[in-house]
Amino acid sequence: MNPISQITEFLPRYVCLFYVDYRDSLDEHEDIQEKCLRSNSLESLYEKSFEWYESQEQENLEEYMDETRRNMEKAGLSGLFKEHEEQIRDLIYERNDSNPAKDLIRNSCDTNLFYSLGVEIDGYSTGCPERGESVSMACYKVRRALRLPKGKFDGPVKELVENASYGGELRIYFNARFDRLISPGKKEDFQRIRFGGNVVVAIVDSRNGSGYHVHIPLDITLPFCRENLFVDSQVHYSYAVEICGMSHDWCQATRWETDMRPFNGSIRKSRMTGYQQQEEAYERTFRSGRCTFGDMNYKRHRDVRYSNNYPAGCRCPHCGTFWID
Repeated sequence: MNPISQITEFLPRYVCLFYVDYRDSLDEHEDIQEKCLRSNSLESLYEKSFEWYESQEQENLEEYMDETRRNMEKAGLSGLFKEHEEQIRDLIYERNDSNPAKDLIRNSCDTNLFYSLGVEIDGYSTGCPERGESVSMACYKVRRALRLPKGKFDGPVKELVENASYGGELRIYFNARFDRLISPGKKEDFQRIRFGGNVVVAIVDSRNGSGYHVHIPLDITLPFCRENLFVDSQVHYSYAVEICGMSHDWCQATRWETDMRPFNGSIRKSRMTGYQQQEEAYERTFRSGRCTFGDMNYKRHRDVRYSNNYPAGCRCPHCGTFWID
């Protein structure tokens, strides 16, 4: 008799090497979600989840191995177990039907995301007309990006522009389970993304921490550009968390869907990708024990001191970055 066929009779029929508690999720790990979206792959999550559950995996594996060994010893086949121990281990792995990454995704809430339209609004100042652009020009840029004819939703568009006086990037905010935005084929990405319902449209300046949003009933299809898709919490400043402090479901009125069908048209790439890369460089420098001149994030500087001397403000004694009052 084939020894492997003989061994399989003593193996457990069902194997679960990983157990994910219903309270375990990715809600506190949106950085990993961001990595998966950037790479259009769940590999980052798989690597991290197997790392988290590595000790549990080994403990469960050894329990299945012990159970198989005892069953074979009772049948007088202890020698066969020792001879094929590694193969038995592989067979147990093959029978495993648990996946911690999938369980963590299932336990997770939808994530606050935004899709950049690649349009920058310069902002304006009523006391300084030469600064930025006029309200009418900003409204025109918003209507053009959203494909709204003049006269349609002029009120919400003007409200958006006037309340985002510092300007920023034009975005659509929505909630989604992040894995639904990983395309099924690694070689082909989504070609279009459609937004509908009471769509949350915002102008946000993530570099300086300001913004405003309105709800506009829309049905708009845009080219899908992965570089324009972001997890809101991973952008500094996050609009929902750091700027506004809103509840998690604040943008659930926006409906969305993706499509693999080709789309005739283009969209400007968001500047946020470059901004995030700059932020990552600042973080690496800070973790190395240094700081960077021009990095306006207080948390990435040490020994910052305040001075009342003109001009009053805070200064980093190490790199010279200055925050004026």
